[in-house]
Amino acid sequence: MMSSQESESDKMTNLPEELVVDIMGLSSMKTRAAVQMCMLSKRWNLLWPFLSALNFDLKEFNSGDPKQDKHSFSRFVTTMLNCRKAVNLDKFRLSCVNLSEKQYHSSIERWIIYAVQHQVKVFQLPVFSWCGSLVSKHIVACESLVELHLHLIGCSQLGLDIASESINLPRLQKLHLRSQGLMSIDFFKNLIWRCPLLKDLFLESFIVPYSSFISSEILEHLTFKNCKVSYKSAICGTGDNMTEKIYCPSLRKLFLLGEGLCFYFSEFLSECPLLEDLWLESFNVPLGSIIFSQKLQNLTLKNCKNIERIYSIKVPSLVSFCFVGLIEDVVVLADKVGSISSLIHANVSLRDGSYGSSFLTYALNSLSCVENLDLCVHKLAASSQFPSIYPTLHKLKNLSICGHCFNYVLYMWKYMPNLEKITLWPYCQHYLWSSEGLNRDYALLREIMKCKKLKVLEVVCARFDDQERQLMDHLRKLKDPKIVISNKQFKN
Repeated sequence: MMSSQESESDKMTNLPEELVVDIMGLSSMKTRAAVQMCMLSKRWNLLWPFLSALNFDLKEFNSGDPKQDKHSFSRFVTTMLNCRKAVNLDKFRLSCVNLSEKQYHSSIERWIIYAVQHQVKVFQLPVFSWCGSLVSKHIVACESLVELHLHLIGCSQLGLDIASESINLPRLQKLHLRSQGLMSIDFFKNLIWRCPLLKDLFLESFIVPYSSFISSEILEHLTFKNCKVSYKSAICGTGDNMTEKIYCPSLRKLFLLGEGLCFYFSEFLSECPLLEDLWLESFNVPLGSIIFSQKLQNLTLKNCKNIERIYSIKVPSLVSFCFVGLIEDVVVLADKVGSISSLIHANVSLRDGSYGSSFLTYALNSLSCVENLDLCVHKLAASSQFPSIYPTLHKLKNLSICGHCFNYVLYMWKYMPNLEKITLWPYCQHYLWSSEGLNRDYALLREIMKCKKLKVLEVVCARFDDQERQLMDHLRKLKDPKIVISNKQFKN
């Protein structure tokens, strides 16, 4: 009789060859693993030369001898490319930031030329300081490219040795550039202008020139991550010394990540009538900022500095709001925003609840129309400080809370008349529920189960220790079919 392992192996080997190639190509499977997978079947052994997605990662070679690993990696990539059939490349990813020795220069050059000659569509690779001519001759002139990711290593300034007329990327739609150096102004302008289909631009860790100018009628997604300006002023905004700015009237997503970039976005937002997503993270908010957008649907503010500098927020179409920061900051925002009738989803994570639950109650007034609320407050004040009046969340159907907030919700659940589901994370990574607290709240837990419209109380287990088992025992004593116990990772 065939064993279960043999049965599974037989099912795998009987998969159509086209499907196997697609699985290896469409997934994030590394090329070395894909070749090893092909060795499982004599029929599959003929498939690996037809792979259209190649993902080479030096980290897969970890014998303990870095020098030997680099040699093995280089030999594997070269052999793989030499044995491939003459099929075009959909993806070519080269992850080898430590492969900078001179002895590998010619190999890396051959790999790049190979990818370009085989009409690669998605290209991801490191660019070392000696690669400038390769970028100029091959990469920025690859007409088949749809998506390009370049990690610039040891390049003090990008674009100095690249002539503007050599840039020809007529099909490029997504560009991700990462570097620790200064970006050449002329190169950057020409790069944008010579990518007529570019819709997604991601700049990471660049020193952006003061007078940089991004002008694109079709750019839809713009991200600055950990970028800095090379002059004391901003790259976008108003002021006597501002000569140029960013102009992207079709922009739908704007991500500003990191505090080094001074970005006066107020005027910019007014010129982006189609903007739907605004994400500010670890961002230093400029004085007098205004968030005003008629079509903005998703707003994320994570660990931003100087939130009080926001003068006003007017987002009548907002559907989703995410905030991570101090409780006093979210109170400030509540003053600026007021109630948003269009809001459906809200995710609020507060680092310090020592200001008391009355502050949280005040902040929740802005979320009175929300349907789904994810709430996590670290160190929320004791129940003796809970206010007597709560905001009514009349539309709230789904509530996810951490252990810190459980007491708070137990006191205010009557102000959630349409609540259908509560997801409780009693042991999130910032909180451990005590036995004393559990015994104190046991009666209240039974009380909340009387809520007429409540259908599910999901309790998430993540620790599986004695303390958590005690909680499970208490829940089982209720013998209520509404209670569901599930296993998940720690809540962030």
